[in-house]
Amino acid sequence: MPTSADAEALYDLFTDQGIMHALGKQPVSSLEEAHVWAEDGIAGWRTGGLGPFVIETAAAPARVVGQAGLMIFDTRGWTPSTRADAGSHVQLELGWALIREHWGRGYATEAASAIRDWAHERQPDDRLVSLITPDNVRSQRVAERLGATAAETVTPSDSGRTAVVWRYPAPL
Repeated sequence: MPTSADAEALYDLFTDQGIMHALGKQPVSSLEEAHVWAEDGIAGWRTGGLGPFVIETAAAPARVVGQAGLMIFDTRGWTPSTRADAGSHVQLELGWALIREHWGRGYATEAASAIRDWAHERQPDDRLVSLITPDNVRSQRVAERLGATAAETVTPSDSGRTAVVWRYPAPL
């Protein structure tokens, strides 16, 4: 799980305009804003028991390469939410983002696969999706490798950016 110290390690991720655009977010412009992102992730764990994990390399010394995790969405507007607020419209979303210099090494697939399996063990009745913009071919490939299929297209009301809902099969 993230700590406030991870904000510095993830700063290159949070300031990357292309990555943040794909996530439907604005890049941060200061380390203080990166700390807010990290704190939001920590708050997700505290309040909903879900949030981002920090992805690190296994080789010593460990290097932070990105983050991946689960978010709760309310399908009425496809916006981040809580289970209590979304009620029967709750949807778990599996997401990932890597610092650009670490792309193409399998980190996203490995992390997302582990988190998908972890989520299925903890909440076997919860179906998972990934919201991926149509131009984010790299993330589409990760979702495909994990067994997801493209379903409907939605426009989250918080970002206004079109996204495709990639649905994962139910756990066996």
